Amino acid sequence: MATEDFTYRRECARSFPDAVEAVERSVRLHGFAVVRRHDLQATLAAKGFAIQPLTILDVAIGEGDEHLCKLHVYAEGDAVWVTAIRPTVLWNVIEPAAEAVSCKAESTVVAVVDDAVR
Repeated sequence: MATEDFTYRRECARSFPDAVEAVERSVRLHGFAVVRRHDLQATLAAKGFAIQPLTILDVAIGEGDEHLCKLHVYAEGDAVWVTAIRPTVLWNVIEPAAEAVSCKAESTVVAVVDDAVR
């Protein structure tokens, strides 16, 4: 399976900080919550490693954090990207019986990403 099959990826015309804010706003507008925010650039810088900006957001789809989606905002060269790991891939590995839930969540995650990059 190709990497593209695991993720939904869109380029964003915003600056990196504005893109992170737009994703968080889009998550809230879709009725979900950011459970955790991982600033990998800052974490690795504290350990002496320099990388381009990368933030990973754990997003709760539904009640609690039983089903988390992973959204990534990162810089690659001069471009800023918003990527989601597809729930149909991630959740079906963990819990194959969750196919109906993961399909519905995937359409929502795609909408969250699309709304954030507009």
